Amino acid sequence: MRSDNEKKLQEIFRAILEMDADEAVEPIRNLTEPRWNSLAHVSLIAAMESEYGLSFSIGEMDRITSYAAACLLLEEKGL
Repeated sequence: MRSDNEKKLQEIFRAILEMDADEAVEPIRNLTEPRWNSLAHVSLIAAMESEYGLSFSIGEMDRITSYAAACLLLEEKGL
């Protein structure tokens, strides 16, 4: 993924999950992050779709279970 797209994805995760600016997003997973609830999940998806001009299928939305998975999905979309 291009560095500018990755930087924006990090900003999205930090904003939605209310993370500190210096907090690492790379290890974030929905199963281990208490701030990642169902509302946060929907907000992450909406922010990613809006920022990158994409539309995710239900299957793709279900795949977004971590920051790394979100990166992989965006790479598959050509970003």
